[in-house]
Amino acid sequence: MILITGATGFIGHSVTQRLRQTQQEWLAYDGRINNPQHLRKALEGIHTVIHLVGSEARGRTRLLQHVDVEGTERLIEESRRAQVQRLIIVSRIGADPNSLHPLLRTKGEVERAVRQSGIPYTIIRAATLFGRGDRFTELIFGLALWSWPLVWLPDGGQLAMQPLWIEDLARCIAAAVTRDDLLDKTITLAGEERLHYRDIVQILLQTTGVRRFPLKMPLVLLRPLTALIFSWWYWPAVSSFFADRFFVPEVAELDSILHYFGFRPARFVDNVAYLNRPGLRWRLFRH
Repeated sequence: MILITGATGFIGHSVTQRLRQTQQEWLAYDGRINNPQHLRKALEGIHTVIHLVGSEARGRTRLLQHVDVEGTERLIEESRRAQVQRLIIVSRIGADPNSLHPLLRTKGEVERAVRQSGIPYTIIRAATLFGRGDRFTELIFGLALWSWPLVWLPDGGQLAMQPLWIEDLARCIAAAVTRDDLLDKTITLAGEERLHYRDIVQILLQTTGVRRFPLKMPLVLLRPLTALIFSWWYWPAVSSFFADRFFVPEVAELDSILHYFGFRPARFVDNVAYLNRPGLRWRLFRH
């Protein structure tokens, strides 16, 4: 039996659908990740935990410590008690407990706790994910709608990225449940296309038929403008975590998924038509 934390989130939704397709049994954890009594009850009879809970979307550094770090430590403690046999977590490329960037530092601390847990683990460091309901392509598209007639390109859009389709990551996570050769390993997964940020923006604008004039933004202005415009939002459209992407390259081996899982990931341009679904433009513009 598999227990999934964060089953209703962006990654969790695709993972649960994939597990249904492969007829693997799973349960969704529906309590607070810091509640030991609730965790203890939920972990009874569980063989594998897929840990997807995180607070990145809230854009608050203090929540990273409370939810991501302390929550993972509590999950590990109760998983040891329940004799869980496998722990799978999704991290980020660039995770480092010594990073200057809060999100990458937090992910590094979470990875360290998992490695020291004594529970067999698989850590998946994923590239930026895209798919319906993401906080990447839909965020970029929303900003383009909001900033008419311009579209902002931090540092001229030079950042190189390898976006990974959420359904491909879900396929890898579901496969990792039964892959003993991936135990006690940290693997990095990314798409097979290395695209500059400006190319990603252009693809999104072409897909949606939106015209904007590109305007370069010096990186030195990115963080202060983000804080000035969005810091007061409860669920900020853009947080400092998104801004941090432009300071840390996010690239990996181009054949990483083929190497570990034997298939080629989807191309970015072929899988962003979800941006044309009815009602999305109004929702993004309004928020």
